[in-house]
Amino acid sequence: MTERGGAGARLVLLGVGDHGRGTLEIVRARLAAGLEALEPWGFVDDDASRHGATVGGLPVFGGADWLIAQAAASAADGGAPPVALLALSGPQAKRALDERLRAAGIAFATAVHPSAILGVGTTVGEGAVIGAGVVVAYDTAIGRHATINLNATVGHDCVVGAYATIAPGVNITGRVTIGEGVLIQTNATIVPGLTLGAWSRIGPGAVVLKDVPAGEFWFGNPARRMPELG
Repeated sequence: MTERGGAGARLVLLGVGDHGRGTLEIVRARLAAGLEALEPWGFVDDDASRHGATVGGLPVFGGADWLIAQAAASAADGGAPPVALLALSGPQAKRALDERLRAAGIAFATAVHPSAILGVGTTVGEGAVIGAGVVVAYDTAIGRHATINLNATVGHDCVVGAYATIAPGVNITGRVTIGEGVLIQTNATIVPGLTLGAWSRIGPGAVVLKDVPAGEFWFGNPARRMPELG
């Protein structure tokens, strides 16, 4: 986990849903294993009904505006600003929050579970979240705020675009290019050498045998475009 907040920085997770709780467990697993990680301080979520709640033993402080205000206050008094971790699965939500928080000068943590295996030459972009049991082969590039969830596999020489989300049990073979914001749902399989266009979606259990154009939704075995949903 790469930290950019400096001494005294505290980690704030954005999103208190199931994915938020799972991301918290990645951070805690790193701490338990003695690996580099910031101590989690709490959550923020723009759903006002969640403010003041407790999730995973941590408080929900407020929305993203609360975090931005905390960063501004830290800058004014010379303290360590909070560091953010996007604990979200939705690609669009990740992009929107990334742009909003970067504009406020907020840095991001990257969370990789201790049990994940990353091959030689694999790079991990800022804010990426990689779950337990993930295996990524050699020379793969994982983009900014990409998410690779439980027990997914990613082959060699792949590109996982910024904000992409790979759900549990997905199998991506070698030399696959996954565009920005792609969502691949549970247990889908992508055969070698394909390109999934930006902001496309792959349904659960799909077997993708051909390139997927940008923005389309593909589902089935073999996977095909779903016109009524795409």
